[in-house]
Amino acid sequence: MGKGNYAKTEIIVDALRRFPNLPIKSIARYVLDTHGVLWDNNLEIIRSKIRYHCGKNGLDKQTKTADHQFFDRKTVVEQPKTWRTARTEFKLDPGLWLVLSDVHVPFHEPKAVEAAVAHGQKEGVTGVFLNGDLQDCQALGIWYTRKRDWMAEVEATIDMLDWLRGQFPSAKIVYKPGNHEYRLPRYYISNAPELIESPVAAMETHLDFEGRGIEFLDYNQIVRAGKLPIIHGHEVRHIDNAVNPARGLYMRAKSYAACSHCHRTSSHTERNIDGKILTTWSFGCLCDLSPDYHPIGNNWNWGLGILNIEKNGDFEVQNLRILPSGEVVK
Repeated sequence: MGKGNYAKTEIIVDALRRFPNLPIKSIARYVLDTHGVLWDNNLEIIRSKIRYHCGKNGLDKQTKTADHQFFDRKTVVEQPKTWRTARTEFKLDPGLWLVLSDVHVPFHEPKAVEAAVAHGQKEGVTGVFLNGDLQDCQALGIWYTRKRDWMAEVEATIDMLDWLRGQFPSAKIVYKPGNHEYRLPRYYISNAPELIESPVAAMETHLDFEGRGIEFLDYNQIVRAGKLPIIHGHEVRHIDNAVNPARGLYMRAKSYAACSHCHRTSSHTERNIDGKILTTWSFGCLCDLSPDYHPIGNNWNWGLGILNIEKNGDFEVQNLRILPSGEVVK
């Protein structure tokens, strides 16, 4: 058998293996759509070849067919491999951490950012945790009210990261992306799917997190501050529809937990059936409180968090607000 005929045979055999329960003509149309040029785009020739491998071209042809595995079309099919993605958790090192949330560069509020950073310096934090939406990615979103300028946003974000590194030269900086950062891979999926798996186009490449000594986490990754799970907040739906975001988070997590995303400082405490005290927290934001897409009617506030993580996993949370004057208060 020539090399070309061998390849054509493999294509037909592979199609029969993949679709053991489809009619022969449906399989022939599939082969026509995917490799039709090998048979001069002739459906009937492909159909005849498939019938030959299935022993449907008469008894005399059956004896000439070396491979009889498809004669009864009852091939045992294995369970397909799952597309499920295994999610791993990231653990913050023991120590004192400053939590900065929802900065939304370049729509950040400089006074609030400076107040949060100054408080972290005053406390002597050993790490800075950026809990999502540091970069707004407005140019890639659907809610835009001004000229799109993606590169200007990238440059402003780079300046913010370099400024933060200058404020905390020896601290560990961990960056968990939020829903706004996810606008970049979503943009690739919709407009340039060939880039979605390219490491050259990834956010961690064009913002050079490695060069800046910043740990960039996976999208939707849970972070552990000792025993405390932390999410950005968009990973669970409608937590801001409750009395406050912290209660909404408790209703979803059924555990102590912390989040950002809702731009509000709140906490909620309940005692479970075992008598264990469980508290959830939502951190305030550091961005413009009256953005173009929601200028009136929101109840956002500026805020920050301080996490004290012990080696045994115990933790303490300070959920702080920033007043319009820049003063940090409980």
